[in-house]
Amino acid sequence: MCPTAHHFSDKWGSAEEMLSLTLKIANQLGSPVARCYQGFSEDRRSPGGIQARNEDTLKVLAAVKPLSLDLGVKIAIENHAGDMQGWELARLIEKAGPEFVGATIDPGNATWTLEDPMDNLEALGPHILCSGIRNSMIWETDEGADVAWTSPGEGLTDMKAYAKRFFELAPDAPFIIETISGFSKPFPYFKPEFWMGYEEIPAKNFAAFVALAKKGKPIPPFEKPAENQKEAEQAFQKADLERSIQWCRKNL
Repeated sequence: MCPTAHHFSDKWGSAEEMLSLTLKIANQLGSPVARCYQGFSEDRRSPGGIQARNEDTLKVLAAVKPLSLDLGVKIAIENHAGDMQGWELARLIEKAGPEFVGATIDPGNATWTLEDPMDNLEALGPHILCSGIRNSMIWETDEGADVAWTSPGEGLTDMKAYAKRFFELAPDAPFIIETISGFSKPFPYFKPEFWMGYEEIPAKNFAAFVALAKKGKPIPPFEKPAENQKEAEQAFQKADLERSIQWCRKNL
């Protein structure tokens, strides 16, 4: 929804046109929220940084505000793929107007911004409209840390405590499982060049992330076999999803 984000495409129209269509579809389906996102981690290093992308997003939101209010559908922006920490998204929502903009919270994506998911939850709590829930395993490396997403019961975040706090802050929001796993992403924060675009990350947030990394352990990636790769990956993802649902039913 940000026209200057790295991965934005105008194939189906401008950002305003696509967001307007999303709102109309949500309304037709009877959904009170329309989920969207601003961008990816690469946008933190774009000209003007994440704040410049926020300003461009605010213009898009202002353009569709009348339609959002008229339809009674709120825009639920996700903290997506390392684009914003929780406090940054909360600031964007408050500038746009909480009467029609809120958050789709994703604790897995929080770890991609060097943020403890519990800190992310506290920052976004008052604005949560929707969710995409998974856990993360983080472990230290020679260059910083690696992050691998996991099913809710297999990562570092105490998901029982997370869910309890989630429903205290957002009792009417859905708790939606979004399991994505089988790979890890490196965060080489010992390299000075890594910090371009992350200059505003609060020290206390980074310290909480490092504390998680010290508790973690490496987990192997999914390795595709030489044959039947598609079927093998489908079986891997299905098993992970089943474990996610079973753990949530038993523990939450």
